[in-house]
Amino acid sequence: MKNQHNTHERYLHAVRDVVIARAAERSTITAEQAHRLAHSKLLYGVGDGTYRGVTVFDAWENGVGRVDIVEIAATGQESWIQLAGTVIHELGHVLAGMKAGHSTHWKDAAMALGFTGRPAAAGQIYHLAMIDQKVRRAVHELAQRIGDGQPEFRTHAIPTLPTKPRPCSAGIGTKSGRSRGKGSGSRMRLWECACKPKPVKVRVASDDFQATCNICFAAFIRLF
Repeated sequence: MKNQHNTHERYLHAVRDVVIARAAERSTITAEQAHRLAHSKLLYGVGDGTYRGVTVFDAWENGVGRVDIVEIAATGQESWIQLAGTVIHELGHVLAGMKAGHSTHWKDAAMALGFTGRPAAAGQIYHLAMIDQKVRRAVHELAQRIGDGQPEFRTHAIPTLPTKPRPCSAGIGTKSGRSRGKGSGSRMRLWECACKPKPVKVRVASDDFQATCNICFAAFIRLF
């Protein structure tokens, strides 16, 4: 495929392959985690103009089991490095699991997959320096072969992008509902500690609540 043009779909899948290979080589993920990441349903979709990527947990039956769907949105596309960064962002959700949201656990997962620093839940400015050097070289080379054009939405059917992109949903399918958007109920996020048998639960209007319980000394984890 060296002298062939890549489509956006092939580019996203190639980025995922590079990210998984690098993480497996460095033992930052297990073989089981690598398998889950590799078998998630990775799509290059239209989106609705309000997000760059979204992860829908346990939403695809592939004949072997249920896997997560990851959509990278054409309406959120800014550059090839942003596409690669969004793939890592969303795969971080797959790796961290449904309950992690945009917590420290998710940030650690995204760093295990190739980010050089802790990512932001929304409004991330993607640049090469924030991606591991090995992944950086590979995605740069892959991007040079994208030859199927680029999205240009000039119709009222697609909403314009907001000035400040909201965080990805990070949990559609969690608790049989949506973590964000119409019908989600309270805008307060629910977090809990690791106390047993009754964890302390708090609601905070933040996607990045960094606090530790003084009883169990564990960090609060976002539920939804």
